Amino acid sequence: MNRKTRIIGIFKKTAVVLWWVATILIMFTIVNVLSAKIQGKVPYFCGYAVMNIVSGSMGETIPEGSYILIRKTDPSEIRKGDIICFYSDDPAIKGYPNTHTVVEDPVQGENGLEFVTKGDANPSKDPVNARAEKLIGRHVTNLELLTKFSVMLEGKGIMIITIALPALCILCMGATMFVKLKREADEEADAEAAAIQAAAIQAT
Repeated sequence: MNRKTRIIGIFKKTAVVLWWVATILIMFTIVNVLSAKIQGKVPYFCGYAVMNIVSGSMGETIPEGSYILIRKTDPSEIRKGDIICFYSDDPAIKGYPNTHTVVEDPVQGENGLEFVTKGDANPSKDPVNARAEKLIGRHVTNLELLTKFSVMLEGKGIMIITIALPALCILCMGATMFVKLKREADEEADAEAAAIQAAAIQAT
């Protein structure tokens, strides 16, 4: 086996390993997202989460329909002026995620650290403080491109188009590449075996 053949073999093996790693990561991400959705929780990926704002309570700061990037943050790091996402205890939306601005310094309540919050477009503070133990994360930025893209794809099939279909395409492409590389490797191995056999016959 010459040097060129060895290099090609190493490249093919590396490509197969990378394909499996990518496939596992994609499947892990899909399972993580689906699991979180089933439990009514916000899924994280590498400490970050993407959320869709479904109300206009944040006004122009975060317009209704916007997608935002949230970073998982220790409650002790939250300060007045931060925009946070949390599972609300407000009876009107109890248990659902809410994204509002912290308008006062954190306070110690009966249940530990709490945050006084308010929607930028709301006339008054939230009736129930956000509890530290229910903090999802701190707002990092508005994802304007994703928001515009989602508007273009509005409809019942958006989840299929934006998540399932791309993942399926990636898996199909990976599977095709794997089969092709395996076939080429088998053909190369057969050719090498034939050459060795021919050389052995000639030697005798």
